[in-house]
Amino acid sequence: LATLMGTALFFLGQVLLWGVPSWASEEAEALCAQTACYTIHWGKHNWADAQEKCKSNGGNLVTMKSQEEALYVQDLLAKLPRREAGPEGQARLWIGLHREKGKCYQQHQLLKGFSWASGGEETDYARWLREPRGTCTGRRCVSLHWNTAAPSSSALGWADGPCSGSAARAQGYLCKFSFQGMCRQLALAGPGKVTYTTPFGLDSASLAAVPFGSQATVSCQGQDPGPFPVCKAQAGGGFEWSSPGPLCASPRHGCAYSNGGCQHQCLELAGGSFRCACRPGYQLGGDLLSCSPVDYCSAQPCQGECMGRPGGFECRCPAGYALAGDGVSCADVDECLREPCQEGCVNTPGGFACTCPPGYEPAGAGGRRCRDVDECAQGAPCAQLCTNTPGSFLCACRPGYQRDRDGASCRDVDECLGEPCQERCVNQPGSYQCLCPPGWALAPNGVSCLSASSPTNASSATPSLRPLGEEEPAAGGGHPPGTNPATKTPAPRSDPTTRAQPGGAEPSTLQPAAISSAAGAADPMMKPDADQATDGPKLLLYYILGSVVVILLLLAFALGLLIYRKRKAKTEKKKARSTTDNYCWVLEQAEKKAVANDYR
Repeated sequence: LATLMGTALFFLGQVLLWGVPSWASEEAEALCAQTACYTIHWGKHNWADAQEKCKSNGGNLVTMKSQEEALYVQDLLAKLPRREAGPEGQARLWIGLHREKGKCYQQHQLLKGFSWASGGEETDYARWLREPRGTCTGRRCVSLHWNTAAPSSSALGWADGPCSGSAARAQGYLCKFSFQGMCRQLALAGPGKVTYTTPFGLDSASLAAVPFGSQATVSCQGQDPGPFPVCKAQAGGGFEWSSPGPLCASPRHGCAYSNGGCQHQCLELAGGSFRCACRPGYQLGGDLLSCSPVDYCSAQPCQGECMGRPGGFECRCPAGYALAGDGVSCADVDECLREPCQEGCVNTPGGFACTCPPGYEPAGAGGRRCRDVDECAQGAPCAQLCTNTPGSFLCACRPGYQRDRDGASCRDVDECLGEPCQERCVNQPGSYQCLCPPGWALAPNGVSCLSASSPTNASSATPSLRPLGEEEPAAGGGHPPGTNPATKTPAPRSDPTTRAQPGGAEPSTLQPAAISSAAGAADPMMKPDADQATDGPKLLLYYILGSVVVILLLLAFALGLLIYRKRKAKTEKKKARSTTDNYCWVLEQAEKKAVANDYR
């Protein structure tokens, strides 16, 4: 009686804990791996009903976003007998892929415009048997076609169709339930049976991995059911059963039955007891049955990444570093020794950086090459003219200017310092002006001044200054008196062999060329005279009379000099000469007197 009451209470607890499975009347098979369980259910339903059945137990119709998930589904179907696929060996099962009304076919996408029932359209896998129907007016759902007669590589494929209606009913559907992790199967040290009840309401005794939150019912031979361990998460990570075992152990069997439930070694002890042990490099798990590799990396022995291995560990270094001789440290690799850069290379911790000389910038993959920088296009480095050169640029100035000391700005050249004009010179920005006094006009060379009475200016009614190229005013028509400037524009020196230098191009020597200005434009530097129009002929007459007077004076002086010389010559001829004039007279000297005789 106590046994019956215990069994009744157990099943009552199961009902209160998990509820009655929604597919209690349907056959189901499951496969659990990694962090998900996949189940197959038989029964004709439309797509929406199948999705609701999966969702009511915490899942969705299955997704197949990767080749790995497709293999899990294929392994699940392989567990089923071929008779489940029907007499033709083919079955159609709903999966969690659908396209809502109003959403159109997308030819170039893997899912062709369809979405997963769990949300999203991301995928790395697709297995279409044929192109989906290109319609936007109706809802479309996808089923998995399973052909048991085909090779495993082509046994599965997707096909779209209507989501509801009698013709749309599939033979079954596939669900997917996600979990944080899995527990391993419980090991029995003696005869008995273990049944696992999953959170999604499935009872199974064949699960290789049991999802987190599942409960196990252990029935040892000749004993009442119990204990009831639960798969729980461990504080240090991983998942273990709450009552690890060994279960159903007895001195009568010892290590003889299923290795005592031990994963590696079962050691017989005195008194018929035994214990489990692990091979070198492994440690006994919390269930006292399983073995896991020793976590040699827990002490963080590596400078880089530590990889646990049976019996030890292995250190790995990140990119740009190499494992040092001690096997645990990481040393920087000097990538510049391989000359990866076109120009300069600077080694950095774990990498390198390519550098370019001034006037160049990194280009190409990883910035390993250098290209010239067009400084002239990146702003205005020069005041006037800019020429880009490999790695630099040149500044130059327009004619009439020269580079300043900073090499970029330009200053005006004062051409008048070289006295290019015969008379007056006025400097202007980039040029200069030659001016002539009243009564004189600028010559065609733009520099000299000609008298208004000269043949070149005989047509001028007035000897006032007129810019070269200005037309003569009409007869009888006057213009304001004064001096009109003629603007000169210096022509640049032409030297085909000269190239611009980094220091800049010096301006060439300027040669003025006459440029016409507006007729009648007066020189603002000179004040007009009201009587200037009548003074011109008078001045010319004065010049002529003055010249005649000077010539007459010169003739009179020459004539007077000639008459004087002739008269002087006649006077010298008439003078008489004496005979003594042909002798040379000497001074009379006194005769020498006799010297007194000393013997007198």
